[in-house]
Parts: sequence; C-alpha cells; structure tokens
Amino acid sequence: MKVWLYYRLSRDEDEELNSLNNQRKIIYNFAVSNGHEVVGESFDDNVSGMHFNREGIDKIYEVVEAGKIEAIIVKDLSRLGRHRTQTALFIDYLREHDVRVLSATENIDTFNENDDLIIGFKGLVNDFYARDGSRRVRTGYRQKQKEGIVTIPPFGYFKDKNTKKVVVVEEAAETVRLIFSAYVGGSGMKAIARTLNEQRRKTPALMQAGLLNKRLPNTQDGILKKYLWDATMVARILRDESYIGTLICHKSERNKINKTFRFTDPEEQFRHENYLPMIVTREIWEQAQALLAERKEKNVRAGTNRGILRYGGLLRCKDCGRTFIGKRIKLKSGERVAYVCDTYHRYGKEHCSSHMVDEETLDRLIGAEILRTKKMYEENWSRMEWLIEKWTPKTSTASAKISKLQEHILLLEEEVEVILMERIRDKANAERYDRMIAKREEQIAEAKKQIEELQNTSEMLRSRQAKLKRDISLIDDILREGKMSEAHLRMLVEKILVHEEDGRLDLEIRLKAPFRDHLDVFENGAQTDCIPSMDFDYDRLGAAIYGDYYAG
Repeated sequence: MKVWLYYRLSRDEDEELNSLNNQRKIIYNFAVSNGHEVVGESFDDNVSGMHFNREGIDKIYEVVEAGKIEAIIVKDLSRLGRHRTQTALFIDYLREHDVRVLSATENIDTFNENDDLIIGFKGLVNDFYARDGSRRVRTGYRQKQKEGIVTIPPFGYFKDKNTKKVVVVEEAAETVRLIFSAYVGGSGMKAIARTLNEQRRKTPALMQAGLLNKRLPNTQDGILKKYLWDATMVARILRDESYIGTLICHKSERNKINKTFRFTDPEEQFRHENYLPMIVTREIWEQAQALLAERKEKNVRAGTNRGILRYGGLLRCKDCGRTFIGKRIKLKSGERVAYVCDTYHRYGKEHCSSHMVDEETLDRLIGAEILRTKKMYEENWSRMEWLIEKWTPKTSTASAKISKLQEHILLLEEEVEVILMERIRDKANAERYDRMIAKREEQIAEAKKQIEELQNTSEMLRSRQAKLKRDISLIDDILREGKMSEAHLRMLVEKILVHEEDGRLDLEIRLKAPFRDHLDVFENGAQTDCIPSMDFDYDRLGAAIYGDYYAG
C-alpha cells in the first residue's frame, strides 16, 4: 500500500517525547514492518493541531487530489489534529478519496468500522486536551501580565536574558524621539514614515529580527514591504504609553482555537506606572496626544510632502458657520499662509465675504491673548491664596455645620416616612402628600449638596491652585520659546471665530475648557473678549490667491 508519512509538533508539547525525529522513526518503522511503500512525507513544526491551515496538511491535499496515496500514517490521531470537528471532517474527506489514516501507536484504521467509536472518543479527549492546555497557557500568560513581566518589549526596548531587566535600545529610541518631535513639529504621519524610510531607519519588525538574530529573506532591496515604515506604524508609536514609562498589558486578546481577536476594554488591562525607562518626556508625549485627538476630531490632514497648517480646523466663520481653508502663498518676501472662509472659497462673495486672515496676524493675536490670560491667571492665583488663607481657620466651624446638616437630613427623612404613612391612609389627598414629600426631598438634596461643598472646599481650593500653577508654568514655557508650537496651540485653543463687517475683522479666541475654568471662576463664566484684527494689506494677499476674483 502506498503511504504518506505525517508528523507534527506543537509549541506547548513535550518536545522530547513527541520530537519530530522520534515521530518519524516510529511511523517509518511501522510502514516498513507492515510492507507499505512510503511515497512521501510532510510535517508541521511548532503548529497547533486546532486548525488545518498547515503546510504539511496542504501537501497531503495535493497528493490525495492527485491520487498518489492510499493511506496516511501518523504516530497517533492527535498528530493529525486536535479539533474534534475539523479532524472528523478531514477524515471524511480522506474516506471519500479512498484514503485511510493509520495510527502507528494506537492500532487504529479509519476504514475499520469497529474503530469509529474509538476514533470519536479519541477526538473528544484530544479536543479537551488542546483547549485545557490553551487555557493553562493563557492563565499563566495573564498572570505574567498582572505582575508586569515583559515577554516581548515594545519597540525601543530589549529584555536582557541574564538580568531580566528591560533596557533601552538607543538606535530605536532615537527613531521614537524623531517621530514624536516631527509630529509635534507639524509633520503628518505619512510624511514621517516617508522620512524614516528615506533615512533607512529600522522598523520594529526589522529591529526585533536583528536583536533575536533572525535570518532575513533576500530581496532585491534587502528589505521586504513589512520592513518599511507606514502611517499605521507611526500612529501606533505615538499612542504608546511605554515611551513615558507606563507598561500596559493585555491590550488585546486572541483566541487561536476559535480564530477570534478583540481589543480589550481599559478596565481589563493591567497598567504598571513608572515601569520602563522613559524615552520621551511626558511634556512632548502629552503634546502629541493633544494633537492626535484634535486632528482626529477636526479631520486635519497634511498635504502631500507638506506639513499641517498650524490653524487648520481651528478657524470658523462666525457669519456663515463654515470652517476656513488655508493657502500657502509665495511672495517676494517669502512664503505666507492665509486662511479664508470656505463658503467664500467655494461659492464666491455673493454668499459670504473672504474673512481673510494670515498666520502671522493670528500668531500676534494669540500671543496677546496668552499674555492677557497669564495676567488673569496670576490675579486668580493671588485671590486663591487669599481664599485658602481665609478658609483654613474655618474648617472647625465647617465640621460643626456639617453635623447640624446631617441631623437636619435625619429629621427630614423621618418626616417623609410619616407623610408616606399618612398618604397610604388618606388616598383621597394623595397629591397633597406627594407635594409635601417632594418639598422635603428637595431640602434633603440641598442639605447633602451643602455637606459635599463644605467637605470638598479645602481639597477643591488646593486642587484648583495646583492646576492653576501648572497652567501658568505652561504659558511661561510657551512665552520663553517665542513662538507657539502647533501642539501648544491645540492644547490651549478650542476655536477661533472670525466675524467681518465693513472690511473689519473681529476675532473671538475661545480657550479650551480646562484653561477657561481659570477665567470663569471669578468672572461668572464670561467668555474671552472679542479682539479686533491688526492691520494688514489683505488686498495684496487676496490678489495673490484669487486674482481679480478677490474683492478686498
């Protein structure tokens, strides 16, 4: 009988017992001793038996379809497969092509009807063994994740086998810093990826292959497509908290048996703060996150081979509600960036005026607003100090007031119970009792609110003061740099509303809520004042963009 030898080894199995060489010896000797003709063989190394997408099985399909074999010899049925249903379907396929499976150590022949019951039982056992093994491996791996034991460190790091410590790979770390610096500097992800490829910087896959001494395939350029940078890789690095020292485990979950994959919810993940050496500063990482969120929300994109316009997505026409579009204009004095209302740009002056404002003017206005904001922050800091000084001696008085309010709540709750009993007795006047109950419930809610305010006042004042200090420090950093970066701009500014009347522009700069809070606390929520535009020759700039179409 013409036979085919097949043997398989899985990663989680006893390699000594089920080694490929050992399996081959057993099934080859079985074939020879039974007078069978071996016409070929195939194997799968380090492959699970829970699926049949294997190279060794593919070869079996080829020889079966060609009618070259009469039987397949395996050491035992678990070598063929461990998934009960898929293994049974494969055996049925072989039977349809008059090919049997012979188990060398179990004395099983799939053409023997008396073995069907044993085959079914073996299938159940093998399936259970595989699933139980997978569960045990998964449980062990999950425990390592809980403890923060790194198995495969992120790009930029390497785990020393001797010390078990995670160390920084400086070559990769330099690439990570370049990515963050370029993105915060205004470059888009595609442009960053293009630059990295031009500089022949190693990708995570290529770096990992080198660190593990893996052999790379020969290609014309020496690099496969998988070893080239793309926007997705850049985005993944920009969002990775590993680079500020935070290790996050169990971000995703893959079931090899059921072939499923999902991203886990944050509450299922394991966070380990200050676990890894920092590669980038927290400041630049936070700037990058602010830019990622802002650009996604406002759909801000970079042009081909160009950086992202600094005010892209931030400007909005107060008259028609549309966003602004930006243009780079080449003048004799150099390049200038200007923004106009999208309605005007698309449909002309009959539908809206240009509202044209250039980037330099915006920078000056933003600078003036930042200075004004800083002055108000500092005034509020002084007033916060005064409030804390006045409040501190009153903490004991506040405690006494809290006790009285708590007693008042108990009395009101007792009254509610009494009224409820009366309501049950006197159903004809139920509405009157409901009003009485509602009034007392309002009083209870108000008393609880007062208690919460008294309990949280000290903490609130200190927290507000600390945040105020951090934001003043941020503004000082911006002022020291001389020019606000796009990252800082998008951290501070929510939007800029532009109104045009009789050729005059009025700009309303709205800060984001976390920074507006400092202005609102003593101003009853007043928004930032409108700021008039500074003088600029817009006729000349408009003509450069639109020619005669532009009407000053």
